This record gives sequence, C-alpha cells and structure tokens, in this order.
Amino acid sequence: MADFSLGIGKIFGIELQLHWTFVLLLLASAFLGGASLFILIVILFAMVVVHELAHSVVAQKNGITVKKIILLPFGGASIIDLEDVPPATSLKIAAAGPLMSIVLAIPFGIAAVYTTGALYDFAYLMFLINIILGIFNFIPAFPLDGGRVLKSYLERNKDQFEATKIAVKVSTASLIVFLIGSTIYATAEYGLSSPNWTLVLIWNFVIVLFVYGGAQSELEASYITKYTEKLRVSTATTKNFTVVKPTTTLRKLYKIMLSEKQHTTLYRKGNDFFAVQKLYISPLRPAPGSILDKQVSAYGIGIPSIEHNAQLSKAVNKMRFENATVLAVTKNGKLVGVLTAPHVESVIALHIPHNMKREKGQ
Repeated sequence: MADFSLGIGKIFGIELQLHWTFVLLLLASAFLGGASLFILIVILFAMVVVHELAHSVVAQKNGITVKKIILLPFGGASIIDLEDVPPATSLKIAAAGPLMSIVLAIPFGIAAVYTTGALYDFAYLMFLINIILGIFNFIPAFPLDGGRVLKSYLERNKDQFEATKIAVKVSTASLIVFLIGSTIYATAEYGLSSPNWTLVLIWNFVIVLFVYGGAQSELEASYITKYTEKLRVSTATTKNFTVVKPTTTLRKLYKIMLSEKQHTTLYRKGNDFFAVQKLYISPLRPAPGSILDKQVSAYGIGIPSIEHNAQLSKAVNKMRFENATVLAVTKNGKLVGVLTAPHVESVIALHIPHNMKREKGQ
C-alpha cells in the first residue's frame, strides 16, 4: 500500500501518477473543505505538473530516461535516471522546473495588474502559486531543485561525494533559516495566540522533516557509491531462486517451492524477467482449485536486470529508480542469479564501515 500509485495518463510519453497519499488529500479536501478547497488544490498541482514536466522534457532532450512523474501531498517528483549524467546536464534539468514556474508567473502577474474582480483573483492566485513554486524550489536544500543545482555546480571542481557532503550541509543550514524565518513571519502575521500560527508552524516543521529526510537519503546514497565502488553485483548475487515457465500453474509452483525450499520465483518472456508475487498458500488451508489452476503469469511483475560485473552501487541506484526489491542478474544475457534488497543491504552494511576505517588508516 505504501508504494501504491494511480496512473492517470501520459504527457509527452511520460506517465503521470497520483500517490495514494495525494488521492487521500484530494478526497479530504473535497469532503472537509468543500468545492473551493478542492479546486484550489487541483489548480496548485496542475502547476506542479507543469513544473515537473519542465524537468522531464529537458531530461528527455538530453537522451535521459524519465520513468514517470508522481504527485505527492508535498509536491511532485520526476523519476529520472540521473546516474552517470554530467554535472552540467544535471544542473540544467534541476533548474528547468523552478525557471518554468517563474516564467509562468510573469504573464499572470501582468494580467493581475490590468484586471479586476474574478479575473484579478484568478490571475493573482496563479501568479502567487507559480512564484512560490519557483522561489521555494530554488532553496539550496535536497531534495529540492536548488539543492541539486548546488550539487551539480560544486561537481565542476569536486568529486560527487564531496559535492554531496557540502550540499547536504548547506541544505541543513537552509532549513534552519527557513524554519526560523517562517516562524518570525507567522508570529508577525498572526500572533502567538492564533490557531493559524500553530498550523503554519506545524506545516513548516513537517516540510522541514520531509526535506531533511531527502537530504540524508542523498548523503546515504553518496556514501554507498564511494565506499562500495570496488564491489560488483556478483558479490551480493544469490542463487536462492526458482525459474519456471509462464504457463506453470500455481498448483505445480507450490509443489516446486515445497520441494526446493525456494522463496523467489522468476519466469521469463523474451528478454524480460518477471517475479511471481508472494502467494500466501498454506497446506493447512488449501486455496480453491480455481486459484491453484491459474498460471503464474497472472501474478508476475516485471523486474529489471543487471549484468553480474556491474558495480553494486549501480544496482542500488537501479532498485531506487525502478522501485524494485528484486533484480535479475545476467551474464551475457543468461540468468545467473538474483539480487534482493535485504541481501544487498546486508552486504553493503558489512563493507562500508570496513572501507571507511581502512581509508582513515591510510
């Protein structure tokens, strides 16, 4: 449930999804806030989509894969494969979103000056939404665009690890300034006794926690890349899996799982690999025959593949990008094993402290 997202279509070939938490926000706004709040949120996130599309289109024009755009209660996220992307290109992609929002704000600002009544209200609202989106996202804090712009700029003269460490430090400082500044503003605007002051403070604190968590995630990924650079996928590959045909029935699969004591089951269609989702079939409470006679292909989900000699950090990045917990490991196109997220995490947890101590001892 935590990762469930609802696909609502494609724009420029990019899939647009609503995260389940965003769907809850829409429902809550409709039932608790009425039509006005619901329309406001729809307008706000329409501008967020335009903002994210700017990132995605610039990435596509530079030959970079864009998986999807997903809308969350705190904004949007473009899922872009930024691995091995030059810093100059990363900077362009990161800056595209805020710049698009600021450019969009200009005509609405001009319209607000020359209109009155309902047209003024709409133009001013659109100006305000876009200018806030643009300026807020330029704050140098991960995972905001400004943090990525700063990191890409620093990578001109520093390696990826050092650039990330500096950017995260700046991110933390920026969040402290933002929290102090927003608290002073709320106090001057509403007063300490106002419920609005409390709501603003809580909301801003939640935003700070969200952004801080994103910064720490970036730093963790950077540590993994640096201190596991000599580790290959083969280091964490396991052969604890079973391969079946797509036409295998669940009844037969159940017997195979019992006899071979394997928990990961794969099947292949052409060059694509699929993992059979967990099936909770108990010998004490057998499933109906109608279910057991179904083929495994009805329960398969596509999983990415990676070459056995690739860096393990690339596998971690692929898992994050593809939102996958299992990768098929291949050697010259032949399946030779699988990577599972828990096993990869265990291998990394064992190697990082050792490599850090060895580096300090040199």
